[in-house]
Amino acid sequence: MGVGVSLILIAAGAILTWAVTATVSGVDIHTIGVILMVVGIIGVLLSLVFWSSWGGFGGGGSDAHPVGKNPPRGAMIYYWLKNKNQEVKLEILDAGGRLIRSFTSRQDSLTAADSARGDSVKHQRTDSLKQAGVTDSVKIDSILAADTLKDEDKPWPRRPPAAPRVANKAGLNMFAWNMRYPDAVAFWGMVGVGTDGPMALPGVYQVRLRAGGRTATERFALKLDPRAKVTPVALRAQFAFLQRLRDTVNAVTTAVITIRNVRAQLEDRLRAAPASDTARLGALARGLSDRLGAIEGELYQVRNRSFQDPLNFPPKLVERISGLGFIAGGIDAAPTAQSDAVFRLFAPEIQRQLEALKDVLTRDLRAVNAAFRGAGAASIVPKAAELRRPEPREVSTR
Repeated sequence: MGVGVSLILIAAGAILTWAVTATVSGVDIHTIGVILMVVGIIGVLLSLVFWSSWGGFGGGGSDAHPVGKNPPRGAMIYYWLKNKNQEVKLEILDAGGRLIRSFTSRQDSLTAADSARGDSVKHQRTDSLKQAGVTDSVKIDSILAADTLKDEDKPWPRRPPAAPRVANKAGLNMFAWNMRYPDAVAFWGMVGVGTDGPMALPGVYQVRLRAGGRTATERFALKLDPRAKVTPVALRAQFAFLQRLRDTVNAVTTAVITIRNVRAQLEDRLRAAPASDTARLGALARGLSDRLGAIEGELYQVRNRSFQDPLNFPPKLVERISGLGFIAGGIDAAPTAQSDAVFRLFAPEIQRQLEALKDVLTRDLRAVNAAFRGAGAASIVPKAAELRRPEPREVSTR
């Protein structure tokens, strides 16, 4: 009995138990309803146990419970390498040779640090298991896989998602491009903001591979789902809308990163300032930091720590406008008039906040930098780069 049948039994039982008032001679309808609900609940639990034992609904599995996987979504690009561990760069270009996306086999700095820490923990855990008498390698791998937290299960703040890496093992390799243009930039601890880039239009594209001092280029085509009834004009309108939306979200997330960069530099300068200047510089720095914080708070809901928090804290401008990506990009169709109206509602509000940020970073920061230079400290130079991850802290729902 599957989950679907179980849910039908639960629904039917609930109707007989609480919604039906008729009586039948010799039959207790309410008791039948309770029995149906109990059987349905047992069916759901058994289905969940069955699926979890085989890797879950999404597939996956481990060495102890191997399961099949669906092929990756997107354009699957196969390539052969003679030598392993060489640097590989893969680029997606349009028909005219303009770069769309670029991927590399190199780890970014955050992934490299996480990998080093993970290897160290894995070795320690393996040694502990062997000392406890667990010697079977398959069982050890299964235990280690269960102990490994996925990014979405890690506590706040979670890192921005890493770009897909290009495989570089000897022999045949495969890379799947998700057929999207670049996403909007994300920041540490971001919750509830859609950053997806627009889906590429049907047409001819190119893939360029660079490895071992050699370059190879091939052409391929993205085709429209034959079941779709959408016109090329509608698809182009959808692409233009989603690209404009992505650019707007990117402007906001870049602004948030810049605000956090400046506020972190303010904290660093104050800690390094002479004690005689702390009071004077502190007042100026707090005033600037508060103005920056107010702008950030209008652009993004800074109290969000999990995907349940939007139930407690109202979404701000970037969460509201980025939600259009799921609506306008969820089907093969031109954006609706309502989607366009919502965009035109929030985009000017975002622009006002970005203009306010620009004003603060020119006029107000200039005055603070002058005070820091007078105290022998270096000026603050705004950058779209996070100096450190935000610190976890308790957030009140009141």
